[in-house]
Amino acid sequence: MTMRLATLMLGAVAFGSMTVSSSASAQSANRSIQQATAVIRAVFAAAERADLAALDTLYAGDSLTVFESAGINRGWKDYRDHHLGPELKEMTGFKYRPIDITTRVEGNLAWATVSYALQAKEGTRTIDNFGRGTYVLERAGSGDKARWVVRHSHTASRARRPNDPPMPQ
Repeated sequence: MTMRLATLMLGAVAFGSMTVSSSASAQSANRSIQQATAVIRAVFAAAERADLAALDTLYAGDSLTVFESAGINRGWKDYRDHHLGPELKEMTGFKYRPIDITTRVEGNLAWATVSYALQAKEGTRTIDNFGRGTYVLERAGSGDKARWVVRHSHTASRARRPNDPPMPQ
């Protein structure tokens, strides 16, 4: 009887350890998803402010690739200097906001799908677009210094249609 009780207690302890471990793992995964999603939100906010210095900390430097519709930029400097920077200078009243972000994490990689709204004036042209994108992020560094950076993005947009979601406030 004592041996049976000891076996049951050992089983209960093992099960409890698995539950705690599983719970801790789920909390860690949720934290990673929240952190990666926060980086994507920060990209939108920094772009809307035309804050290239902030974007410099969010993108993966020379290893970044950006696809926008059929165009491609290789590296943050190329994207900043030959695409995003000049574009932001030409636009006024620029609003660039995520509508929906769905993020997944596996180890040191995260990927997210995004729907977004973009509004601006460019000269006499008014832009009011709805778009979708995919972001791939990598956890750079280790320990307390680890942070998520955007390694790749692919976005495309079109003129807003009546059934598209409104611009988020």
